[in-house]
Amino acid sequence: MHDAIRVGPAGSSVRSVLAPVLAPVLAPVLALTAAVLLSGVLLLVTSRPALAHDNVLTGSEPPASAALATPPDRVKLTFKWRIRSGSPAITVVGPDGRTEWQHIDAEQIDPSGRAMSVDLRQLGPAGRYQVRYQGVTGRGTPFSGNMEFTLTQPGPAMPLPSGGLPLLWVTCVVLLTVAGSVLGIRLGRTPVPR
Repeated sequence: MHDAIRVGPAGSSVRSVLAPVLAPVLAPVLALTAAVLLSGVLLLVTSRPALAHDNVLTGSEPPASAALATPPDRVKLTFKWRIRSGSPAITVVGPDGRTEWQHIDAEQIDPSGRAMSVDLRQLGPAGRYQVRYQGVTGRGTPFSGNMEFTLTQPGPAMPLPSGGLPLLWVTCVVLLTVAGSVLGIRLGRTPVPR
């Protein structure tokens, strides 16, 4: 009987007895451990490390989604965190989705460091204007976003209606023709010296 227990290298008989008993218990524990480790690695890889420091827009002039009859002279955006100097950029795009209405390189940060603004050219057509912004917080975290306002009446920069410019040209041509005709008639009546 002793010979039956000692078959193989030392300890192999204990493993051969315990393996069938522990295998059903160890397999789910190892699978669960691997799943937890894999989930932790995926969470670390996909999470944004500075999520707590993302800059949140807390206010704006004009207010977000406002309907304005009079066009604003500038846009001011206020944030939760301080803004790094030299980092802000604001673009104001008109209703056509292409025309920009801000003065180039005119972004300013106010003394509190939490607001940035940009002066606008005189706005033109009525419609929805989109304010796109980006910058870097004082802690070095980039941020970006947008807000909108609506201009209910056309601004002073609205171009002339399509018939306005030809009418001006026609008026000028008529006036010049009349003036030329009057001058020609007067010169034609002048007696020729003999």
